[in-house]
Amino acid sequence: MVDSMKVINFLQDFGCARVEHLQKLYSNEKDNFKSILASNMVSKKGDIFVHNTKRIDNRILVALDILCKYKDKLSKFYLGYDPVLITFLTKDNTMYHIIVSDEDNKKGIVKIVNSYPLSLPKADKLILAFPDGGEVENIECSIPFLYTTYPGFEVLTA
Repeated sequence: MVDSMKVINFLQDFGCARVEHLQKLYSNEKDNFKSILASNMVSKKGDIFVHNTKRIDNRILVALDILCKYKDKLSKFYLGYDPVLITFLTKDNTMYHIIVSDEDNKKGIVKIVNSYPLSLPKADKLILAFPDGGEVENIECSIPFLYTTYPGFEVLTA
C-alpha cells in the first residue's frame, strides 16, 4: 500500500488527479486510493481525487495523462509555473516541460513558446498539448517539441 500522506501531498501540489494517474505514478495498479479520503483533506468526484483547497483543473489532468506516458523514463517531476504545468527529468537527464493549452489561451501559448527562451524556464524539450491541430504550423520554437492533441493524444509533430 502507498503511503497516504505522499498521495495527499501530491494532490495538494497538483490539485487533482484521476485514480489511474495515481495508480501509474505510484506503481500500484490495484490500489483504489480510497484510504486518502479518510483524511478529510481530499474528496472524490467520479474518478477524480481533488484536494479540498483546490478545484478540478482539466489542463492538469491532461498534463498528468502525458506524464503517465513517460512513467518508465521518469527520474523526478514537479509542478511548473504557468504556462508550464509539469516539468520532469528523465533517467537520461533530459528535462521536459509539459504545456497544455485550452480553447481560451491557444494564441497566447503559441506566442510564449515562440519567444523561448525569454519567456520559459530552460528545458531540453517541450511537450505541447492543444485541443486541436490548428496551431501546429504557427509554432517556431528553437528547441525540439512534440505537438499533440487531446483527448486522443494524436501526435502531429515530433
